[in-house]
Amino acid sequence: MTSRDRCRAAALILPLLLVLAGCSNGDEPEVPVVPTSGEPTEGDGTEAAEDPTASPTSTTGVPEECGDLASAGDVAQILQVPMQGETIRVYNDEFLPDSGRTGRLTCSYGVPEAPEGQTPPPTPPPVPLEIAVSGYTDAETAAGRIDPTVDDAQAAGALVTAQTVAGRDGFLLSDAEDVSFVVADDVRTYVITLRHGVVAAAAEPVVLVNLAAHVLGDDGTGTATDPATPGPTDTGTATETPAATP
Repeated sequence: MTSRDRCRAAALILPLLLVLAGCSNGDEPEVPVVPTSGEPTEGDGTEAAEDPTASPTSTTGVPEECGDLASAGDVAQILQVPMQGETIRVYNDEFLPDSGRTGRLTCSYGVPEAPEGQTPPPTPPPVPLEIAVSGYTDAETAAGRIDPTVDDAQAAGALVTAQTVAGRDGFLLSDAEDVSFVVADDVRTYVITLRHGVVAAAAEPVVLVNLAAHVLGDDGTGTATDPATPGPTDTGTATETPAATP
């Protein structure tokens, strides 16, 4: 190869080397790393989404699920009668600040189910058993709910009987349709309402006392007061009107 040929070859090779060098340096854009579901990216808010939030139980003072009060099996065992139908749960934690209430769980047991393909009746059938628990800002507010409930029931003609369960002073309230037990426990109030006819009349106070002992966490069973002897109505302990939702 002559010197002229060598110069011509060098002239051709040099630009090619410059092009290759320019494509292999840091000017090449990086391929972004896509994280898996377990790899949060910085600043995308995934970390905040994974932080545990407080449960309704811890913020309202009441349980969130009916099973935390009594399961359908617990109810059937205490009532000693088959509990047909379904359990309906209603939970609410939105109340006006000045109401003093923080949350409410209402559980209806033995609710009849509409036959498949049929429209439910406009007027719901009577509920055999309902258990409602409400939470309040403090024990004093909870206790203050009992006396008005008892007074209203007595004014409406209900038979009122003082009844102690698990060391808490409550009341049995019986009218033409059902019998209820109301009691306060710390920042909570309980209303247990049993419709007449679900169990024998003589067994109603016994069943309510045993249900109350269960939801209050007492392993033993209480002794029901004879409902034929109305008790005093001035004991301060709290809950809400059995048939109402104040």
